[in-house]
Parts: sequence; structure tokens; C-alpha cells
Amino acid sequence: MPRFEYKAKDGPEKVVEGVVAAPSRADALAILEGRGLIPVWVRAAGESTEHDSIGRGISVREITILTRQMSGLIRAGVPILRTLATLQEQCENGRLAAVLARVEADIREGGMLSSALARHERLFPPLYVSMVRAGESAGKLDTVLERLATAREAEDEARRRVRSAVAYPALILIVGMVTVFVLLTFFMPRVAGLFTSFADLPMPTRILLMVSGFLSRHWPWLVVLVVLGIVGMRRVARMTAGRLEMDRLKMRLPGIGRVWLESDVARFARTFAMLLDAGVPLSATLDLSASTLENAALRADVLRVKREAVQEGQPISTGLKRSKVFPSLLASLAAVGEESGRLAEALEEAAGYYEKDVEHRVRTALSLLEPVLILAVGAVVGFIVAAMLLPIFRLSLAL
Repeated sequence: MPRFEYKAKDGPEKVVEGVVAAPSRADALAILEGRGLIPVWVRAAGESTEHDSIGRGISVREITILTRQMSGLIRAGVPILRTLATLQEQCENGRLAAVLARVEADIREGGMLSSALARHERLFPPLYVSMVRAGESAGKLDTVLERLATAREAEDEARRRVRSAVAYPALILIVGMVTVFVLLTFFMPRVAGLFTSFADLPMPTRILLMVSGFLSRHWPWLVVLVVLGIVGMRRVARMTAGRLEMDRLKMRLPGIGRVWLESDVARFARTFAMLLDAGVPLSATLDLSASTLENAALRADVLRVKREAVQEGQPISTGLKRSKVFPSLLASLAAVGEESGRLAEALEEAAGYYEKDVEHRVRTALSLLEPVLILAVGAVVGFIVAAMLLPIFRLSLAL
């Protein structure tokens, strides 16, 4: 019997690899799903892995556009093989055209679209593949692809808005910090000799000279310490316990902690609603929704909800109500959705509410942050200038 190598997800974080014996790739996928695993890719044992690296140089936006175009062609009644051939012809990115050619070849050999896409994990993550597989099973592939494209476009648009909003304040902060650092580290030590003849320097000038002297002598070590601190924090963040504590701390930060929490909650609710509406099994829905969360504390809580819902048969809303991190509004909306049999719609509504709230909070915070940063940078530079001029003013008054 043929043997197939596989890579699959066992929960939102654990990844397992192995070999399974099955008559075909489709049977191998069914065996893995029967074990409670979410296949990432399945290939014949010993098969070349060249397809794993062919996806380099393809942007997320290109995959989103491809998804939208595929949805439109399939809805128009174009067969899947002709759809892939058409997309290859009009594709401007040669690497993406090569991926589509491989997907088409896999389907011609008898594979499903989902299993062919799963072989390109870099481009089509498990969430994407699971949605496509659910669409194939339900006969709603065009609808599922449209929802995928819409969700990816919305997430990309939200990310773009945040980046554009943060760009100007970030530029002010970086330019201000670099300006102050250069002034104190390299410029001030050159003019400090002018103040040696003064018997009694004003307090601001003494503070400025002391800080400048410290930075000029030790700035290389400070740079090394900052780099080591960043590297150390990243390593701690990669550890499960360290990441969990850091994410819990982030949620407690005033103002910004609420934004981080609600952003993740909105992502979880929208993904959960999309997968549930597509007909993905509840266990896989919870795993895949948890994998989209950036906050480790929320991921751990989703796994607890999964255990209670899948193993103990409790409602999703009950698990969410017991949560110490998920907002109570989400649990209330989930409970209403379960009672009315419209859980996916209720979670979709929750996602929209939290996305709008995050956008409002970010816009308000940034509108206040810009003038605050300008004033702060101006105050620091003004202090430096005043500290340098005060001795001269005192000397002129004494004369």
C-alpha cells in the first residue's frame, strides 16, 4: 500500500510529522482528520519537496486577488482545471504561475483542490486549506473562496490603516530620539569645554553636561545592552511560559492593552464565524481560530473552551463566560447566538463591534499622540538649548 508523508497541526501550536499508509492522498487526508489532526500537507513518501520553496516571492495581496478571481470564475460555472489554466495565463508573477501549474497537475492526477493547495503551506495556511476543504464538501467552493477573499481584504485593509496612522508619530519619535542622542553624545562634548571657566553653572547646565558626559563615554555599551535586551526579550517570548506572562502583562497595560485584546478577540470571532458557517467541525474550528491569535493567554483559554465544549459537551458560551481574559460581551453574544441557532452571525456581529471599537480607540489615541510627541521632542530640545544658553545669559548679566 502506498505511504504518504504528512505535516499536520495538533492544536493551535503543536505541529506533528509522520508517515501514514493509505490507498490514495485523499484517503490519507481522511485518516489524519479522523485522528483529530489538521493536515498542512500530505505527499507521497520520497516525493521531491521542490514545491515547498517555489512559493517565495509571492505577496499576501497576490494570494488574496487570486482567491477573489478563483471565486468569480467558479461561480460563473468555469471548471476548476480551466479556472486554474485561465489564472495562469493572466498571472504576471511567474512564481505564482508555477504554483498554479503544480496545483493543476495535482488535480489532474486525481487530487482535490484543498489537498493540492495544502502542499504550499507558505502561501495557503491551514486555515485557508480547511476553508477550501469545507467548501468542497458542502458544494459551496465559490462562496467559501469569496468569504476568504473578503476576510483577507478586510484584515489587510485594517493593517494598512494602522500602519499609515502610526507612520507619522513613529517618524516624529525616531527623528526626535536620534536628534537628542546625537546632540548629547557627539555635539555637546565638543562644546563642553566652553563652560569650564564658569565657577557656578546653573542646575540645567550641570544636568545636561552630566548626561552628555555619561553618553559620550558609554554609548557603545548602551547600544550593546539595548540589543541584548531586545534579543533576550524575544527569546523569553518564544518560551511558552515567558510568552504567556508577557502577553498577560500586555493586556494589563493602560489604554493600549485594551486595543491589543480587542484586536485579537475580533480576529478570533471573525475566523470562528467564517469556519463555522463553512461547515468546518467544531474541534478544528476552535484549533484554527486559536492559531490566528497573537496573544498566548487567549490561545490557552480557547484550548480550555475546546476541552469543555468538545469533551464535556458544554456550550461555547459557557466556556467563554468562565474566561478571565475574553470580554463578557463576546460570551453574551455567543449565548444569544446559540439559543437562536445563529452562532456564526452573532460572532460576526461581535467581530464587527470590536473592530470598530479598536479603530475608534486607535484613531483617538493617535490624534492625541501626535501633538504630545511634538511637544515632548520640542521640550527636550528646548531644554538642551536653554541649558547651553543659561551660563551665557548669567555671564552677560554679571558684566
